[in-house]
Amino acid sequence: MFPLSLVKDKGLRIKDCARSSRRARGFTLLFAVLIGSLLFSLGLAVSHVALREVVLAAAGKESERAFYAADAGSECALYFDLRVGGTFPDSSSAPRRASVACAGGTSALTVVSETGFAATTTFRLSLASQCADVAVGKVKPQGRASGRTVIESRGRNDCGEGDNPARVERALRVRY
Repeated sequence: MFPLSLVKDKGLRIKDCARSSRRARGFTLLFAVLIGSLLFSLGLAVSHVALREVVLAAAGKESERAFYAADAGSECALYFDLRVGGTFPDSSSAPRRASVACAGGTSALTVVSETGFAATTTFRLSLASQCADVAVGKVKPQGRASGRTVIESRGRNDCGEGDNPARVERALRVRY
């Protein structure tokens, strides 16, 4: 290497190593805090997105349970209307049954409205923890027009009373 006198003669300055080292340590500490806070913020953002995905997946599962309850209710009504027959009246003079048996249970039928040419019957299908409220509306055939049937099944993932912010309802309507 060059002797120190040669370096001084060329007009070069020799740095104070102690002062330069303190500045470098301060800058390193500042840089480490900055990188650490950036990584912490990134971790918080990722965990927030993951939490929202978990909540969305749970809501999708509950929605699916409600849909399947509505589907079971409409299938029960279709079975008793098309296969068994005479279950749901189409007027006040039509014969009727007192109950339907679906999904391992018996549900009582209630006629909520009836006229000389139409009637609406309801029942509640109770499943494990979900349920379906089913309404079957029938219009008696008149003249050349054929009768009409509308089945509306409203499935719920939770059939308890009171407020439940996680309660979901899905409905199906069948017309023929």
